[in-house]
Amino acid sequence: MYHLDLLNYAVNNLFNRKLRSYLTILGIVIGIAAIVILISVAQGVNNFIMDQLGALGGNWVQIAPGSPKQATLGSVLSAVSATLTTNDANALRAIPGVEKVFPSLQDRAIIQFKNETARVLLAGIDAEAMKNISYYEVDKGRLYKSGERHVVVIGDTIANGVFKNNITVNQVIQIKGMSFRVIGIFKKGGGLSAATGSVMAMPLEDATSVFAGQKLPNQVDEILVQTAQGYDPEVIGSQISAKLRQLHHVKEGEEDFTVATPASIAQTVNTITGTLSLFLAGISGIALLVGGIGIANTMFMSVMERTKEIGVLKAIGATDNVVLEMFLLEAGIIGLVGGALGLVLAAIATLILNYFGVPTDISPELAAFGLLFSMVVGVIAGFFPARRASQLLPVEALRYE
Repeated sequence: MYHLDLLNYAVNNLFNRKLRSYLTILGIVIGIAAIVILISVAQGVNNFIMDQLGALGGNWVQIAPGSPKQATLGSVLSAVSATLTTNDANALRAIPGVEKVFPSLQDRAIIQFKNETARVLLAGIDAEAMKNISYYEVDKGRLYKSGERHVVVIGDTIANGVFKNNITVNQVIQIKGMSFRVIGIFKKGGGLSAATGSVMAMPLEDATSVFAGQKLPNQVDEILVQTAQGYDPEVIGSQISAKLRQLHHVKEGEEDFTVATPASIAQTVNTITGTLSLFLAGISGIALLVGGIGIANTMFMSVMERTKEIGVLKAIGATDNVVLEMFLLEAGIIGLVGGALGLVLAAIATLILNYFGVPTDISPELAAFGLLFSMVVGVIAGFFPARRASQLLPVEALRYE
């Protein structure tokens, strides 16, 4: 009953100072909304990337040219400084637990269609590899089969946005004087599937012919290894690294290649998005700090205005703790209401961001954190004004003008 009376008293005082309370709450609303929105975007991006990586499944290992250190500086430097070869790919097949090995080639190429030319990304990919990667889906036509030659599957962007006339299935394009029949058009999609929109895929043997003179005879730009069921991709990844070090005659730590497993990529993504979350939370925390200062200012003004009221309360028996709790309760209510409204604003903002394709994720834990954090900020900001109010002497408070 005692605490209900205090709560009722605190709420009435806030309503008696509506404009000031609303403006103070607004500062908390903006701060909490900013924190929740930015962290939810970071979490959404993390979940989105992990979901897209799941399209490959959890039983794969990816090998790219260039050392991990060089990879952080850009793929161009890595590609120039080191290469992978078909000999590397063949050697990996002998590792126990390696079920399939898919080397591939990627580079820009000039294509011709009805007397028009354009530069596109051309990928030489094994037919079986395309069947094993779920984001290679066609909207029209079909994927090529093993043994087929001089056929291509093109992205939606190439089919409908590069030339004056749209490219349709069964039409022919020219690449370096060679004719290729379009047998499929990739499905337009999001995530990793969106990357296929501007890609032209062809059998690896054809890509080798197209890139002749542009690349070394046995060069490959990527090797995708599919591990057998029951084998740990992390263990296979370590064995692949050891095998390639042996083939490339390099020591551990001096690799001219990068081996990526699902766990290593997940760790990298989590590290990046975690750092991003902290950075964004720090920025938005400035807004919340301003909101906290607003609460402190409001509570100090309230103490000054209600000095006589405090004197009366103490004169009729209110203890220092009662006065302290009363003002802390007011500050906590301001923080709590501001946090709740901030969550509502953040939810609306994330719906808008989702509509425009920005991934977000407001988890129950994040919502609870936002609500609790706003209340804590309110209580901390109101502590010193509340402590000052509780220490006022009744006689001095009653004489205050």
